[in-house]
Amino acid sequence: MKHYPLVLIIGLVATLGACTESDRMPGGGTDAGPIEIDSGVGADSGPGVDGAVAMCSAATGPYGTSVGRKLEPFTLQNCADGSDYAFYNEEWCEHSFTVISIGAGWCPPCIVESRELTARVTEAYRDQGVRVIQILIQDADYRQPTLEYCAGWVDRFGLTNVELIDPEQITQIYFPGNSLPSTIIVDSEGVIRFRENGATEGLVSLTNKLDELLAEM
Repeated sequence: MKHYPLVLIIGLVATLGACTESDRMPGGGTDAGPIEIDSGVGADSGPGVDGAVAMCSAATGPYGTSVGRKLEPFTLQNCADGSDYAFYNEEWCEHSFTVISIGAGWCPPCIVESRELTARVTEAYRDQGVRVIQILIQDADYRQPTLEYCAGWVDRFGLTNVELIDPEQITQIYFPGNSLPSTIIVDSEGVIRFRENGATEGLVSLTNKLDELLAEM
């Protein structure tokens, strides 16, 4: 069967639903649900002739946010040392899977999910070549996250994954209306294979889908 290494993006928000814009601002509108934003026109190009090159190179456009489209490259700041961390980097080539979580410090479900992330995903799938990344978009007071806040978040939950901050919210296209978490699974060619806004208790829907995709390898 064809090998499909994955990249998994999971929101920092967790159990029993999602945080929304209404949760953040009293009187705010309701979440309109996931939106599909495709940049560019035309069909996605297929995999390259050389599988190694296709796997280790950044996916080329057109990009989008829906299943079947390609994830657009991004670079965010690593809270461990303040360095730039590109999604399609050396680790993209070295790992079969990546888990990226998007969330905020003000959202209670984000806290719940962060408590479960290391045991249920980061360490549980590490031996299968899984890379885990979390992204913080705001701190507990709705402000831009700082490196210090991010480092405290890591210490608070004993996280063993890569931790990034997104103060400009360039990943906002994946959580319209602050509907967090946004969970996205991307294969080794950069194609989105799964999307979810919100999360189930114990990250069940996330891990079930990951197991399903792993079984296809």
